[in-house]
Parts: sequence; structure tokens; C-alpha cells
Amino acid sequence: MTVPTLGLDEARRICEMAFLPCHATTQVDHADSSFSLRVTTAAGHEALSILHIARSQYAGPDHLAGLLEAARLELSKDGVQLSAWSMPAQPGITD
Repeated sequence: MTVPTLGLDEARRICEMAFLPCHATTQVDHADSSFSLRVTTAAGHEALSILHIARSQYAGPDHLAGLLEAARLELSKDGVQLSAWSMPAQPGITD
């Protein structure tokens, strides 16, 4: 059985949705198919910056979910209130 992996665009979309109501943006580094993630609050303050998310960190849905959940927890500890979120179901992956 082949384990499904996330592509760059799908991983970026998931990251951008994981930090609502804050605004999350990603920027691709085409040299190595990685990207950076920046989260800003409604007031425009930078709440989180991850400079490099490598393919090995986002290709596996479980790995990406862990990375995002840890980042959300840190923001929560800093007093940033986020909407409820869970990793979207991925085709071909069953619990």
C-alpha cells in the first residue's frame, strides 16, 4: 500500500487555513520545493514566522498536522485566539 503524500500547493492551502481568523501567507522556494509561513493578526502584528518548511515536513499529512498543531499551541500560549481546526481528510487515508 502506498501512503498518499501532500503536494506543495495542497500543503500551502492547508497551512493558510489552519490559523483563522489570523491571516496566514506562504512563500514558495522553488529551488527545493519548500515554503515559508507567516501568520499575522487582524491588527497586522506578526504572530508566527516559520522560515523553512521542507518537503519532508509537509509531504506526510500526519507530520504536517503535528507541525501545525504545535504552532497553533504556541500561538494559543501567547494569547492569540484561533478558530477550531483539524487536519482535512486526505483521499486514500483512513483511520
